[in-house]
Amino acid sequence: MAQETIEAIRQAELAAEQTEKSAAGEAERIITQAKAEAAETVAQLTKDAREKAANALAAAQKQGESMMTDALHQVEQELSLLRDATAAKESQAIQLILTELI
Repeated sequence: MAQETIEAIRQAELAAEQTEKSAAGEAERIITQAKAEAAETVAQLTKDAREKAANALAAAQKQGESMMTDALHQVEQELSLLRDATAAKESQAIQLILTELI
């Protein structure tokens, strides 16, 4: 009976050792998979952030172009008004000079 007990203990120890090795292997597999998934997640988040940044940059450029167009249009209007005012003053200046000469 003592021999059977010793054999049972050895079998239990071997089974425990095998279970420990199996658990260590499974833990390593899980860690490797988790690292791969984390790298994939980081890559996807980086891609998403770059896309958002590119979209924001494109929107800012479009807004800047729109603001430049609006400013140019406003400057053209002001220039037109100044030309009109200059033409009116020129006519008055010519009249004044002619009046002084005559």
